[in-house]
Amino acid sequence: YPDLVVDIGKIGEIPKKKTSDKGKKQVKELCTAVCALLNSGGGIVMMESEDKDYSLQEHGIGDYIEKSLRELMKPAKISEYLTWMQQQNHLLLFVKTWSCGGPEQQTGTTALGRICSLSTGLFFRCKTSVFPMSSGQAAEFLREKSCNKDSDENGASAKKIRLNFDGGASNTTRNVEEDKIQDAVVCFLKRDKLMVGERLGFTETTHIEFKNFATENINKYVEKTLPKYVSAFANTQGGYLIFGVDDDSTVVGCHHEVEKEALEEAVADTMALMHIHHFCGSQAGVQFETHTLSVYEKAGSFKGYVCAVRVEPFCCAAFGDRPESWMVTGDKINRLSLRRWVELMTDADPDLADEFENELSLANGPPLIRPVYSKASLPCVSELQESLYPVGSNEVKWKPETICTELFSDYPGLEDLMKAQFHSLKKGTLIFSRSWAVEIGSQNTQDVVCDVLLVAEKAHPALYTVVKDVCPAAFQYSRDTARALKQKLVNDGGCAIKLCVLPRVLHLTDTEDQMEIDEDVPQQENQLELCDYSSSYPEGYTLTSRGVTAFLRALVIVVLRFKSYLSDHLGCEIFNLLTLKQYELLSKNLHKTKRLFVFGLPGTGKTIVALKTIERIRNIFRCSPREILYICANAPLKKFVGNENCQAVTCAAFVMKSFPEVKYIMVDEAQNFRPEDNWYRCARQLVKQNNGILWVFLDFFQSSHPFGCGLSFSDLYPQEWLTKVVRNARQIYNVVFEQMKKILHERRNEDIIPYEVLERLFEEAECAHSLPGDYIKKGDMETEEMLDYVIWQCHNYIQQGYPMKDIAILCSTLDAAENLRAMLYVKLNTPDANKTCRVKLVLGLAENVLDDVIVIDSIRRFSGLERRIVFGIHPAPAQEEIASNLLLCLASRANTKLHLLY
Repeated sequence: YPDLVVDIGKIGEIPKKKTSDKGKKQVKELCTAVCALLNSGGGIVMMESEDKDYSLQEHGIGDYIEKSLRELMKPAKISEYLTWMQQQNHLLLFVKTWSCGGPEQQTGTTALGRICSLSTGLFFRCKTSVFPMSSGQAAEFLREKSCNKDSDENGASAKKIRLNFDGGASNTTRNVEEDKIQDAVVCFLKRDKLMVGERLGFTETTHIEFKNFATENINKYVEKTLPKYVSAFANTQGGYLIFGVDDDSTVVGCHHEVEKEALEEAVADTMALMHIHHFCGSQAGVQFETHTLSVYEKAGSFKGYVCAVRVEPFCCAAFGDRPESWMVTGDKINRLSLRRWVELMTDADPDLADEFENELSLANGPPLIRPVYSKASLPCVSELQESLYPVGSNEVKWKPETICTELFSDYPGLEDLMKAQFHSLKKGTLIFSRSWAVEIGSQNTQDVVCDVLLVAEKAHPALYTVVKDVCPAAFQYSRDTARALKQKLVNDGGCAIKLCVLPRVLHLTDTEDQMEIDEDVPQQENQLELCDYSSSYPEGYTLTSRGVTAFLRALVIVVLRFKSYLSDHLGCEIFNLLTLKQYELLSKNLHKTKRLFVFGLPGTGKTIVALKTIERIRNIFRCSPREILYICANAPLKKFVGNENCQAVTCAAFVMKSFPEVKYIMVDEAQNFRPEDNWYRCARQLVKQNNGILWVFLDFFQSSHPFGCGLSFSDLYPQEWLTKVVRNARQIYNVVFEQMKKILHERRNEDIIPYEVLERLFEEAECAHSLPGDYIKKGDMETEEMLDYVIWQCHNYIQQGYPMKDIAILCSTLDAAENLRAMLYVKLNTPDANKTCRVKLVLGLAENVLDDVIVIDSIRRFSGLERRIVFGIHPAPAQEEIASNLLLCLASRANTKLHLLY
């Protein structure tokens, strides 16, 4: 199957009402496998019936299996997630991905947890009983605790929380009767001895539990019994667990051979092993006290002890056991650690409502998704889907048209093959790609002509891989890509329907006789036959009208998402979406587009396109990072890019060193390179001798020196343009727009800047969204006044919730930045500043752009980088002819707030 498959081996006693210990163990293995698949994007559990005469249709799955699965998934309906099928003696259980919300989950008012768990390990107290928390109850409890991080030195939460019977968190206070009982318990614990059979003056309550035990194996009994009661009391309002007292408050003592030291040691050892999770930063465990009272008969003979364990309310979360929850990692099922489980259960979307529209939310999707945002007022996912992969009302759409045209031109007979294959299809979308493996971030197989994804109502989604030479690798590629695409659609795109992607292999011959290999072509012994999966998946896995929409929406997210710069700022991974033009550039045939000059206006995402192109080069050409070179103008941008997918160097380092293994080069910010370096000639020679690729990204509006960059205007072809500004808020875009207009009007550097091209680019300039932003300009400021203004504004932003990593302070030169940093440092370390400022401001360089510091550096060294808030300090360059360019470069570094100080 092109799916995650977990084989649990043989299983017996399926339809029986009474199940043996062996059968219970097998069912536990089944539930573990189902839990792992629910949390990993779905898949198939395969098992073999030990009963050769077993029939699913005749015998069913049995009460015990059904009850166990229902217990695992409550309150969700089993039918929403699980579908059974039988093939000969094998049972197949098709598992849809878990999802914590959305129209597919008809679960009433009780929320589902973000992941499925066999048990949460958390307990709560209600009246005189202890209950395990369900996934939904645990999620609500943990979120409440994570929002209540302030605690005192003893670990007692300032806000006491207890769970109601329905799992909801509420503030409670003990009533008068409970207070009297608490006073009675305190008096009881002060006594020297107790008598067998005496009735205590209080009963079990929400805060008191009696336990009668007669076993002499005290260690085992305490180890088994104590944790869940400690968890329940600690997570509620605290309480007493009293061993040696009957439910009716009668003192019975413990086994007479149990020693006091052994009893107290068993309690202490068990408490030391309690599983806890802190949100507040404390390292303290659950606080408790042990009181041991001797018990005697009337005749005076010793009858053991009563042991009372007082449990304090816990600041965060106390577990009776590790959560039982699993995920599939590679080819293994792994139990989640407590920390990872809590992270998944409490993970929530960051609040970006003022700048972004949430397209995929953690509150409403599969367990492994990450939040996806589009810029406010940019096309949303639904609009992007309509542009990329529209669904015809009564027709078949072939998309994207440009790729179709190019493929049909390159491969005569391909169009006829497609028409013959899909002649009976009346409605649907055929999505062509040179390689769907590359589209989803996997490596391509060189012999593949193209992949075609079929998405249509009342049909299983299918991936058709077209090859010229039939070989086992083609079938393996098709199966692997179909499986990976399905997982991506769920875990990256958030598709929470019952889903599969069926692999198909088509043979493109040089004749008119085209046919599908797995159905019509006789197989030789050295070829693998790709089975027909259409009858191997349940009927519920065909797409409905709503399913087509969900599938295509997820597909848009999968192909357009990229890791947002905000991930490092927020400390959690979130994603943004490429524009259609950016995606069009990425979709170019890299086998043909060996050289390209990409002209981009400020804020149009040139660096993003360059880095995404590097990823595609790695997957298309199956090359190592050593074979790809990213060249930029400054060291901070080089450090920001890193070396995971390529070598990253500055232009100065490139011309000084040798790179004989490099075949593919991406040049960024090339307008700021120096002409004397001969970098372009070196780069062209390098890729030419290796039949490689050279793409150059330029923005002459952001030229930071008046010396040219070593490119003649006749070199700058072929060209592509990026004119839709997506990075800067509208107020900041307006500043950039006015500076571009001024640069074109001044035309100060006609020998080194291609103004004709810039004028045409400017005509197409567009701010892609309506996020307003802030622009503040202040003039005639003395140095001291500037310093005070910057410090006050920085503290004001931090009090509003912005981290220091959102702020950059940029000067016209490096010397000016160093002087400003020194003056700010002195100003921030005066006794008066330390008294008035609650947060100490930490200053850094452009190289520290990913750290939680306020960057102070020159405009040139911050080129290619960005922050949400930027202060420009007297941006006047030494060379007057680039004054407008430098101001534009400064303004374009700010996402939402720009302060210009003169």
